[in-house]
Amino acid sequence: MELIPASAAGSRRAEWAWKIGLVLDSPELQAELSFAIAEAGGTKVFELSPSASSFEVANAVERDKPEVIFVEFARTSKGAGEWLLDVRRGEDMPLVVAVHPTADPAEMISALRAGASEFLSLPVRPAVYDAMDRMGVLLESKLIETVDSGKIVGVLSAKGGCGATSFACYLSAALQIAEPKARILMADMDYQAPGAPRVFRKEPRSHAGEAFESVRRLSSNAWRGFVTPVQNGIDLLVSPAANCGGEIPELPEQWRMESLFRFIIHHYNWVLVDLGRHLNPGNWTLLQHIEELFIVTAPDVLALYQTRSVLQTLTSRGFDKSRVKLVLNRNQNSPADFWVESIQQMFEMPVFGVIPNDEGTIGKLPKDDFEFPKDTPFGRAIAKIALRLAKPHNGQGPARRAA
Repeated sequence: MELIPASAAGSRRAEWAWKIGLVLDSPELQAELSFAIAEAGGTKVFELSPSASSFEVANAVERDKPEVIFVEFARTSKGAGEWLLDVRRGEDMPLVVAVHPTADPAEMISALRAGASEFLSLPVRPAVYDAMDRMGVLLESKLIETVDSGKIVGVLSAKGGCGATSFACYLSAALQIAEPKARILMADMDYQAPGAPRVFRKEPRSHAGEAFESVRRLSSNAWRGFVTPVQNGIDLLVSPAANCGGEIPELPEQWRMESLFRFIIHHYNWVLVDLGRHLNPGNWTLLQHIEELFIVTAPDVLALYQTRSVLQTLTSRGFDKSRVKLVLNRNQNSPADFWVESIQQMFEMPVFGVIPNDEGTIGKLPKDDFEFPKDTPFGRAIAKIALRLAKPHNGQGPARRAA
C-alpha cells in the first residue's frame, strides 16, 4: 500500500491496492484524481455527484466497500460532519480525503474537524501521492486490527557448523507443505555469518537493515521491496550483515525491532528467525519476540557443551525452558539411540527432532534452485518436525489468516 513519489519523467507502478470512491463535481478535480488513481493501480468503484443524497452515497459505500473516498464537501447537500455521519453510519471506514479547487483554510479546517484524514486542492499531483502514502499507513494499522497474529519461532545454533541455517530454511519449506495456505517468512537475523540466501539459492534484492530504517512507513505493498520471494508462500528477509562486507553491523534501536516484528507478525502465519550461533547481544534482544526456540545441536562434545551453556544462560535469565525445543542434527545412524537417550538425560528435556547425517541427499541438491527433498531421510526428518510444530494449529481448521 505504500507509495513512492512519482518522478517527473517516469510513470508510477501500481501501488494503490484499494477500492476508491469519488464524490466530486469539479471537472478538473475529477480528471486529476481519476488519472492519479488509474496511474497508481487503484480501483474506482463508484463516482457520484456531491448533490446526491448522503444516504445514496452510504448505500454505495455499503455495496462497494471502498477503503478511501474523495469528497468535495463544498458541494455536498449537508455540512461535512453530518454528511460523514450519514455515510459512515457509525463506522471509522472508509477513510476520507476532502478535496477543494483551492487551498481554502476554512474548508480545510471544517473538513478535518469533521473527520477527514487529508485535504487536497488543485493541482492534485504530486501532493496526492504523499497524502496516499500517509493513508496507506492508516489503512495498514486498521487492517492489522482485523488479522490474526502469526507465530514467531527462533532457531539458534549451539555452535558454528551445526546446520541451524539449513534447518531453518528447509523447515520453512516443510511448514508450507504442512500448511499449504500459510504465508511464511524466513528472517535471517544472523549478524555474524548469514547464510539463508546461499541455502535458498537466491540473490537478495534488499536486507533487514533497510526494513528497520523504514519501519515508520511499512505497508503491505512497501514490504514487497524488502523481502526476496523464495517460492509460493515463502519470503526471505535477508540479514543486515549480508551487505556489510564481512563486518558486523550495528544493532537496530529497540523500538525499530519491536515495530518490525509487530508488522510482520500480522502478515505471516509463521515467522522463522535464524538467530545465528551462541547467545549474543543481538539475538538476545530478539529473543523477547520469540514464542518458541529451536536449539540445533550435533552429536559432538563441543556442540553439546555449548548447548548446556546456552540452556543454563536462558534459564538464569528467565527464559521459560518449556519454550525450548532441542533438535539433534547430523546424527549418525549408529549409535543414534545412545546419543538421543544420553542428551535427554543430560539436559533433562526431550529431543524434539532428530535429523540424520544424510550427506547423500545434501550433496545431490540442485545448485541453482531451491528444492525440498521430500522422499529422502533428511527431508522426511524435517517434515516430521514441521508436522509436530504445526499440529496444534492444524486441529483448528485452515491455516490462520495473514494480511
